[in-house]
Amino acid sequence: MPEILRPTNPVPGYDNAGARNQPINPQDPNTHIQNVVDPTRVTRGDQRSDQQQAGDPSVSHRMRYESNFLTFLQRLANAPDTASAFLRLLQGQGLQVSSGITPGLAAELQGFLEMLQMDEAQLAQFLQGQIQSGLRFGGALFQALRNAYNSSGSEMFKNEILQFLRQYSDYSSTDHLEGRMLRTLYDMTRSLPSHWSNQLTDIAAKMENGIAAGDRQGNLDLLRNQVFPLISDYVRRTHDHGMARSLLSLLTLDMVRYENGGEQDLIQSFRHLGNYNIFKGDLSQLSDENILRLLNDTEFAKATRADGFAERFVQMAQKAMQGEGGTAAQEIFRNLMNAILLNESVYMPLQHLFLPFQWEDKAVFSEMWVDPDAEHSEGREEPAPRLLIKMDIEGLGAFDLLIETQGGRTSLQVSCPQRVAAFSGDVSRDLSEILQRNGLSPGDVRVSAMRKPMTISDAFPKLFQEVKSGVDVKV
Repeated sequence: MPEILRPTNPVPGYDNAGARNQPINPQDPNTHIQNVVDPTRVTRGDQRSDQQQAGDPSVSHRMRYESNFLTFLQRLANAPDTASAFLRLLQGQGLQVSSGITPGLAAELQGFLEMLQMDEAQLAQFLQGQIQSGLRFGGALFQALRNAYNSSGSEMFKNEILQFLRQYSDYSSTDHLEGRMLRTLYDMTRSLPSHWSNQLTDIAAKMENGIAAGDRQGNLDLLRNQVFPLISDYVRRTHDHGMARSLLSLLTLDMVRYENGGEQDLIQSFRHLGNYNIFKGDLSQLSDENILRLLNDTEFAKATRADGFAERFVQMAQKAMQGEGGTAAQEIFRNLMNAILLNESVYMPLQHLFLPFQWEDKAVFSEMWVDPDAEHSEGREEPAPRLLIKMDIEGLGAFDLLIETQGGRTSLQVSCPQRVAAFSGDVSRDLSEILQRNGLSPGDVRVSAMRKPMTISDAFPKLFQEVKSGVDVKV
């Protein structure tokens, strides 16, 4: 067998084993060891160095490539223009059937646009639903757990609360996990030769039936006893460490969460918390069915079940990314999905909402960032909730609205197009009246022309500083 670690073919008659057994004699004049590499001058092909030169101010502004957080900030700064992409979608620019969009996607898009035509009451309901569907741990039940966690000095008790929350998170994600595991299986079938692909297709069909029947344990047995042995046998026989093996790793992570979110384990974990007198009243008398009903009756669960917007959007995105809408639709949905995933990053400490809608004859796209923990100002116990709203109105332009409540007064900082800024006095008075009509005391209300869009780090500087101060490495 050739020695694959050598850069050249072995010299005939050269005995590797004998050479290894001969010790190096530094006094031997034939032995000349020379370090031909200067480690201080090693560079990459792209002239990028992964060393952090903290003491050199000339490189202090450069990206620290070992930092996940700063990589996230760079991607956030270079994120595609979500408003522009969504306005193109709402206006149907480049999405006509003649440009390559299929009738199926065209019908999906038409239904989606009709759903976004709202009046004032419908818009308020839509906004409320989007907020609730993004708060998995909201409501009285989780507030009681949050209070118990913050007031307890027992690490064991805190770990039990966290374990229950993990199980609830996985349980409430059951539909999402099942759909993703099924898609992963069918993706595997497209990366395998026909002999293994046909077998995996049959297994995926069985799992699809198991999902429809709600047979969680049967699905887990199918994954453990059939999918994993089949792919492992394929990799062992073919030495293919490519797509199938990578997808199996993703499937493993989803399967672990799927197993952790089982109903019986969740019920037992909830009953165990009842021994600590966290909740008002005695919950030990509740049946298993009533416990599940309690956990399924949260505002988050109800909003998620009623959220047709997210489901329609995902269906359109899936069809568009598969090429049904041509290059124009692919570009739009790729930009939108990149922006959504970026704002759902573990490094984003804010709740992000986007609200596209049709107001009369205008297409409007709005994004909202909210600090769910209501950061404290300068060590004081009084919370100072802050809200950033970005809005782009067809034919009018972009708006930035920063809202902050402190000391019982609500301040607004509005950046708007030049044509609106010409009436800044009238706009400021109208906004103050709106605050008063809604029971709020107006603070500083400023309206000015937009010089540059406000960034998230400008609106929430302390949050990013807190994240940056933690342990932060990139593997």
